[in-house]
Amino acid sequence: MNATVPDLKRRIGTGEVASLYLIIGEDGWLRDEAVAAIRAAVMGADEANVSAFNCDAVYGDETDASEILTLCSTLPMFATRRLVVVRHVEDLRAKDAERLLPYLDAPVETTCLLLTGKKVDGRMKFFQAYKKVAVVVDCEPLEARTVPVWIREQAAALGLSLNEPARQRLQEAGNGDLGVLRREMEKLADYVAPGKAVMVADVAAVQGADAGGTVHDFVGALRHKDRGRALRVLTQMLDAGEPPLKILGFLAWHWRQEWKSRRFSDEMLRDFEQFRDADSRLKGGGGRGKDRLVMERMTLNLCRSGAKATPIPRPSAPAR
Repeated sequence: MNATVPDLKRRIGTGEVASLYLIIGEDGWLRDEAVAAIRAAVMGADEANVSAFNCDAVYGDETDASEILTLCSTLPMFATRRLVVVRHVEDLRAKDAERLLPYLDAPVETTCLLLTGKKVDGRMKFFQAYKKVAVVVDCEPLEARTVPVWIREQAAALGLSLNEPARQRLQEAGNGDLGVLRREMEKLADYVAPGKAVMVADVAAVQGADAGGTVHDFVGALRHKDRGRALRVLTQMLDAGEPPLKILGFLAWHWRQEWKSRRFSDEMLRDFEQFRDADSRLKGGGGRGKDRLVMERMTLNLCRSGAKATPIPRPSAPAR
């Protein structure tokens, strides 16, 4: 079954959640949107903060069939379903993909397996079989003629009113990258007064030259306890090659500056404990995938105001 991201969201909205998904295409923003929609559907409101126990993410070049099958067969904790995400699935070794074939005949009912990447080798038997039984979400870049409509929809969702020259300038700034466009609109939402129309000068004022999130964006999302945006910005930084320890060091520095400004609180003390914990685990090794998991769970904990933190797992050597 094939679907676009809007199709996927409509189906999920009716309660239709599949056991197998393949999110594939060159547009990273669309892939992230699809993954986020499925995660929200599987995890629900997560008021008990149990998603960290029921959602696992691994990377194609750092995992194998045994690990994926073990994660899929694990029962959910205090929930009805689990989510297992395999990112960069195009990097999964052919022999491991072949070993996953039997799983397609009898997927675990309480697990949603989501494979995502830019592309897959259609000649491989596993992907041929997977496409026949999974929901395949197309995340190829939008056609140029549809981008203006997409911009209008995203702007409306953010409470922005764009005049046509501003929309054109914004589209030029994005150069076809939906992630860049969305980030520029998010900055406009913070920059332009509510109810005021966005003008070309406003777009120029906030236009960024970078194609990814910055540590300043990350700090802003953490300060607002915006878990979704914080995770997106973290992913952008890590995908751009920013070392996790460098990001962690900046966060600790920023928090110390607030302490010097006499804005220290019990919550900040808990945050520093998260920094120390993450620092220990990152320095313990474990590979890119494990480091990313440490950073993601630290981010979730920092966004949980007053909630009990989820233990960050001690990294171990990736399975081969």
